Amino acid sequence: MTAPTLTLLVAAGSDLDGARSTVDAARLVRARHDSWDLVVVADAPVECDLPWVHVTVAPGSRPEQLARALAAARGTWVAVLGPGDRLEPGALEAVHRRLADSPATDVLYTDEQWPGEGASGIFTKPAWSPEYERSTGYLGRLCALRRTLLVAAGGFTADSAGAEEWDAHLRVVERTDAIVHLAVVGLSRQSAPTVDDTSWEAGLEAVRRHFDRVGQDVHVDRGAYPGSALVRRAVPERPLVSVVVPTGGGRRVVRGTEVLLAELCARSLVERTAYDRWELVLVPSQGTPDDVVEAVRAVVGDRLVVAPVEGDFNFSTSVNTGVAAARGDLVLLLNDDVDADGADWLDRMVSVLQDPAVGVVGARLVHEDERLQHVGVVYSDVWVPWHVLQGNPDGFTHFGLGLVDADFVATTGACLLMSRELYREVGGLPEDLPLNYNDVDLCHKVVLTGRRVVVTPAARLYHYESSTREATIRDDEVARLQGPWEWLAWRDPWENTRSTR
Repeated sequence: MTAPTLTLLVAAGSDLDGARSTVDAARLVRARHDSWDLVVVADAPVECDLPWVHVTVAPGSRPEQLARALAAARGTWVAVLGPGDRLEPGALEAVHRRLADSPATDVLYTDEQWPGEGASGIFTKPAWSPEYERSTGYLGRLCALRRTLLVAAGGFTADSAGAEEWDAHLRVVERTDAIVHLAVVGLSRQSAPTVDDTSWEAGLEAVRRHFDRVGQDVHVDRGAYPGSALVRRAVPERPLVSVVVPTGGGRRVVRGTEVLLAELCARSLVERTAYDRWELVLVPSQGTPDDVVEAVRAVVGDRLVVAPVEGDFNFSTSVNTGVAAARGDLVLLLNDDVDADGADWLDRMVSVLQDPAVGVVGARLVHEDERLQHVGVVYSDVWVPWHVLQGNPDGFTHFGLGLVDADFVATTGACLLMSRELYREVGGLPEDLPLNYNDVDLCHKVVLTGRRVVVTPAARLYHYESSTREATIRDDEVARLQGPWEWLAWRDPWENTRSTR
């Protein structure tokens, strides 16, 4: 008999009714010639006479039952279902077609859903995002793993109890880059995944073991989203960070008081930044009053480096001039209207950058009215970069997005950290984009080197740019960005489900 393409694994435990429900739902969507089967391991018999359903009675823990199911599986790929999960009509047909078209795929995952108000129970997922997986285990269900790879990675282990699937997914993705998102709802759960103290800690342990295996020294805590992980990488040698701040000496009313923005930014560094290895590279534009530099010097003292720039204002030229004068191993692009919230924001960003696969780190920026300004840059359907979730109340989230670390194709240059060496390697900001999209172009050049762009919302700052301001974007700016980067926009992990092309 020909081996099935996919074997679905169900560790039912004592939930026999849930197992029967899953089998009945599978029967309804399975065509006669479908190439998949189902292995159920339960504490007691589950009556079933279907030839493609294989039931084993073996009381035990969930990891033990999943391990038994995996040992009995014959499919090239395997995927876990929970008792009570119901496969969506057409989902496995779509999975099978995609695997047939891309037989080298090692991991294929779908979207999923469960009962919830509005869209709160419809988990539409991004394309592969390593940092998001480490933070939330978002691969979830339905997630088909190449069986031989899962076995080689250790399968379902006893120490994974409470986070068996997250642990297995991490073990597998450590060994492959052949990871595909299929933008269909693969199954419906009976209810949202349960997060309690036991399962949360089990997930954190799975993440800790993952980083042990990949050789990164980390501390893992609970994240801001239920069930998530906040990873703090060790920073053994605290590098000097050159904070590059272009300014024209602007003033603005902030929280009811008119302030000199550059001075406010400088005080933020001195008074609200725990990371103490920094210098401030102030880049005054032509015409900036002399007292602006002196006001900043009065705040930061001998940490100040002044790199004036001539000519009409060009943000890219200003930043490039500042980086050229910088002495730090790391450079932080920071707008003069950005103000730190918590003291550990820069520690957080430097920590994320310790991963050698990460080239750029961005932060969460919040308007004065506590609405989100930035948690990552994505592409819209009309090919314009925009700030995902912008305008929503701070703390708003879509399954952790905006609260946990995640990968993006770009982040805003209002608060952007990278190495000075990499900045120079990719050519810095493009001076033919003086106002808009220069940060997007910079991030795209970093992605082209094979490094990732990560936004860490745990680094939270205020951006006193008006929350009601409408950005003025010129057609020539869009055309300039689109020319070299259209191919990358179509690979945006958060906008990968479009069908308009």
